[in-house]
Amino acid sequence: MHHITRGLVSVSVVGMLLGIAGRAAAQEGVGANVTPGSPVSIFGSRGQVAISSEAGATLTHTTVSGSDDSSTNFVLRPGVDYFLIDRLSLGAFVGIDYESLTGISTTRFGVGPRVGYSLGFSNHFSLWPRVGVSYNSSTIKTDAIAGFAPESEVSNNAVALNLFAPLLFHTNHYFAGVGPALDVDLSGDAKATTFAIRVTLGGWIF
Repeated sequence: MHHITRGLVSVSVVGMLLGIAGRAAAQEGVGANVTPGSPVSIFGSRGQVAISSEAGATLTHTTVSGSDDSSTNFVLRPGVDYFLIDRLSLGAFVGIDYESLTGISTTRFGVGPRVGYSLGFSNHFSLWPRVGVSYNSSTIKTDAIAGFAPESEVSNNAVALNLFAPLLFHTNHYFAGVGPALDVDLSGDAKATTFAIRVTLGGWIF
């Protein structure tokens, strides 16, 4: 994929998530500001199943001196998470990422496990950072350039590290949120690093 590697941003996000995990391990209970029986106090209870989807989309169009340039990016990652103990979740997700630039498009399919920890700090708001590893298969298509190059298609497989730390708003059995996401290819011929802001919608049962 044609992404700009943001090393400093990647390190900052990873450091933030590790710091959250460290503080979570030292905490007991769901937070001093969380009332028992509130949506946040119930979310993340042992044996609970949460179903959610992570999504993001951008669309741009630029005209410079009569030359048009456009880009489209879409990400959708539904997943299921099970809380092994209070606040600690283990889950899996599948995903499709699509990116289209002028003359080139990339489609990526992925699947993998993830682990998360829910941090409640009020009756309706919580953080739920999750870290996963996924196997991804990408296809890159390049349009033909008249008189210079034919249409081409290249495939690439990679293992990636996936991080997502949304701030959630809870109401009864449902939640919605937004937060930073980081995807880093750990293998493959064309490694990519992507930093984005994504939204999530979901709910829980049991």
